[in-house]
Amino acid sequence: MIYEAVKGLLLLVLQAPREPPEPPAGSPASVQLFRASKQYLFYKLAVTAVVFAILILVPAVISVLLLFNRNAPAPARILFALAAVVFGFLGVFAWFVTRLEYDMRYYIITDRSLRIREGVLTITEVTLTYANVQHLEISQGPIGQMLGISDLVVRTAGGAGVVPMQQQPGQMAGHRGNLKGIDNAEEIRDIINGHLRRYRHAGLGDPEERHAKAPGKPQLSQTAIERLKEIRDELRAWRSRGDTRIQA
Repeated sequence: MIYEAVKGLLLLVLQAPREPPEPPAGSPASVQLFRASKQYLFYKLAVTAVVFAILILVPAVISVLLLFNRNAPAPARILFALAAVVFGFLGVFAWFVTRLEYDMRYYIITDRSLRIREGVLTITEVTLTYANVQHLEISQGPIGQMLGISDLVVRTAGGAGVVPMQQQPGQMAGHRGNLKGIDNAEEIRDIINGHLRRYRHAGLGDPEERHAKAPGKPQLSQTAIERLKEIRDELRAWRSRGDTRIQA
């Protein structure tokens, strides 16, 4: 198939991963992988087709008019004909990139976190742990209603902008994650909400946070511990001397 051959070539040139991302932290039995809807692909391809149809049609019509105009200069005819051809090739390339962007979009959910990978020219990978999730919302515009697709937006308590995957793979990125173009947004929202309830009911947090912020277990240096022992021994000796004076 032509598309598969071009896809392999583009992935090689762009040095993009061929496989889905690794699941984020969580139980292996809880891993669920979701993809954007075929209707989302149809919408993206339709937008691309309309944009490039306009870009190709305008110079093509002008080229035809100039062709039948005997007074039109030859360079102008060649220029507009060449523009139509160039935009035509760009339109084909945009079609392949749009289709490839759909194939490269992954949503992975576990019982502890969510991972989103998207993009072709710039690949971004977002990992959100349930310890940081604050709000879930479904976004759907008029076109989404007609096509039966919507976006599930996962808002978090922290983050610092989208991180390109080539720089920091698997790191949390941004203040939200967006599962775009899905036809089962309510189902995925309910799955995540179920994980959130179990996660919070169990009083769990990130392993790193539990280790660093475990209540009642202050981390003291050996020097501090030795000093506290000296103070303890001095207090015991002082109390012992005080009791002796009272008996005397």
